Amino acid sequence: MHNTYELKELIEFYDDSINSKILAENNDSKAMLFALKKEQFMPEHTSPRDAFIYVIEGEIEFEINRDDKEKYEVKKGEIFFFKANEKHTVRAKKDTKILVVRI
Repeated sequence: MHNTYELKELIEFYDDSINSKILAENNDSKAMLFALKKEQFMPEHTSPRDAFIYVIEGEIEFEINRDDKEKYEVKKGEIFFFKANEKHTVRAKKDTKILVVRI
């Protein structure tokens, strides 16, 4: 059976924590949804694969923690690519839903 969905309808916001949901997983690839309320924060972490973030709604600050920290604002409808094993953080500047795809 095949269905179509609006991504933003597949995940809800939690007041006290970040909500996450795996959409698909195959060998080394993974597609995940996250819902972050304004100011919720994903602490420093890495991805084992190259990946991209697509902002479904809202806006995030994506910080890559190198010698000099690089900050990027990624807004609704925008996509941001990053490399495997780069230490990074994510902070919601607004109530935000994102799709993260490891490739």
